[in-house]
Amino acid sequence: MAEEKRKGVVTRAHGNRFIVCCDGDNFNCQVLKKVKFLSEKSNPVVVGDDVNLIVTGPDTGAIEFVYKRRRILSRPAVGQEGVEQVLAANIDSLIIVTSTRKPALKPGLIDRFLIVAQMGGLKPAIVINKIDLQYDREIKELATLYRGLGYDLFLTRALNASGFEHGSKTAPNDLKKLHRYLGRHRSILAGHSGAGKSSLLNKFYPGLNLKISDISKASGKGRHTTSHFELFQLPGGGCVIDSPGLKVLGLWQMEKESLAGYFPEMSRLAGSCRFARCSHIHEPECAIKDAVEKGKISSWRYNSYVSIYNSL
Repeated sequence: MAEEKRKGVVTRAHGNRFIVCCDGDNFNCQVLKKVKFLSEKSNPVVVGDDVNLIVTGPDTGAIEFVYKRRRILSRPAVGQEGVEQVLAANIDSLIIVTSTRKPALKPGLIDRFLIVAQMGGLKPAIVINKIDLQYDREIKELATLYRGLGYDLFLTRALNASGFEHGSKTAPNDLKKLHRYLGRHRSILAGHSGAGKSSLLNKFYPGLNLKISDISKASGKGRHTTSHFELFQLPGGGCVIDSPGLKVLGLWQMEKESLAGYFPEMSRLAGSCRFARCSHIHEPECAIKDAVEKGKISSWRYNSYVSIYNSL
């Protein structure tokens, strides 16, 4: 009797076991050794991969082939020099979820994710959640800054409809706009633990029933409730991958000289510096430093640039 083979998409990865959905049927799968051997990646199979599997039982299978990935989210593998770790595949949008407080807002993390999105060919979007905890001049300026650079940005409060600790009761809530955005894309939600990724998805799709937890009182940081990557098909279209909070986000094969090109407000000025290989940090007659001094480039963004440059 011939082997039954089916094509599907990987919807969950946990250790060396994977859930593959084939036309609504879910199979608990292992990966054949030949797939691992042929892959140069630290992880030959990730959530979002299109795969072929051999059916081995009513709800079990073995992944025998992984199709070429169209777009990816990746980072340098932790503890493995020179190895790229692919986190998710075949998505078209990276939704960067951060919060005003608990955990604190970090524009530098947003900027790193924006670069990662561009490197992977993904459309980035920014969510600043928990604006019930803070909606002041700083948040408004950040929102204006990123929107002015052409990025989609949503201000949300996933849990509370009212009851601000700080800020105006007229603060916007872009939940409906974000909901529509999710329905039009194959997205991955990424950001620090506790920022509200799972809470937002539960708000839109209660049937997912994703686990959430409180912020640690000791550290003020989020606890890792989501422990794995998981893809969900959304009612009405689109799909989304929920991810664990990412503490380490290096940039894969990024050269220092290329960094300014990932900051649109800097890239158009980089050729106007006195020195052709200007780092935009130490050199005199630098067009970018001059623009920062004149307020044409945000000091937030410039500080992110310097921090990332020095980390490469």
